[in-house]
Amino acid sequence: MNLKNIIAFFSATVLLIGLIGCTPTIDGSSEEAFDSSYEKVMKEVPEKDKLRVKAAFAKITAKKTLEAASEGIFSKKEIEKKIYAVMNGKTANDILKLAGQSEIKEEK
Repeated sequence: MNLKNIIAFFSATVLLIGLIGCTPTIDGSSEEAFDSSYEKVMKEVPEKDKLRVKAAFAKITAKKTLEAASEGIFSKKEIEKKIYAVMNGKTANDILKLAGQSEIKEEK
């Protein structure tokens, strides 16, 4: 590899790391963290996709609530723990995938 290729590779790597770090994710460590990170995630979702992402959150929440009930868990706090755990670290696209929907298409 010559110096030009090394610089190009390094630049592309730095750019990729920067882009990855900019995508907000859900923080499921607490109710407050979840609420705050949900707002950040939704802020980055294009207007045309907001309803789909909200519906995906609702679908996952309903699914985890029903799973908890079938396991005999009825405590709101325990159900929230299950919901936060499954969404923790997820991006809007991850949430869509969990709900069985297609990812957000970037406009060009």
